[in-house]
Amino acid sequence: DITFNNVPKNLCGGQCQVAVDTGTSMLAGPSDLVDQLSDMVDAKDDCSNFDSLPTLGFKIGDTVLNLRPEDYMDKSSSGCSFSLMALDV
Repeated sequence: DITFNNVPKNLCGGQCQVAVDTGTSMLAGPSDLVDQLSDMVDAKDDCSNFDSLPTLGFKIGDTVLNLRPEDYMDKSSSGCSFSLMALDV
């Protein structure tokens, strides 16, 4: 499952599947899920809520692998953007 601040969001109905690709530096997921996550994170383009963004976690078994906002957001002088890539295969 996917968690926000270690709270499961049940976005996949218990059926999340992952693939690990060491040939890319980007995280990717199905476009509908990435869009849903982006909406839920609700990061402002101007980075005004950056310090209050949640940790984004991936629950594998009983372990949650957390990403901090600086791990899943692209922050620059021109603004912020969600850095998960939509990929439908």
